[in-house]
Amino acid sequence: MNKTTEKILGWMLLTPPLVSVFIFLAQLVLKDKILRNFLYTIWTGTHGDTGGYTSALPLYFGLMAIAGAYLIKEKS
Repeated sequence: MNKTTEKILGWMLLTPPLVSVFIFLAQLVLKDKILRNFLYTIWTGTHGDTGGYTSALPLYFGLMAIAGAYLIKEKS
């Protein structure tokens, strides 16, 4: 794979995690109820009286960011 293709693929992998960080920061700063309700339904859930759970999406975004940064960095 040539360097241009690696960089394009790296940016494609890095974009969703970066966008999710910006959305998370906007939620903290703006305190917009629409944004908070939207993120709440995606990231958390409930099992009734037994408690709740969280999505695996942050883990996947973290792995995507690591792979994208590895592809973007300059290799000697």
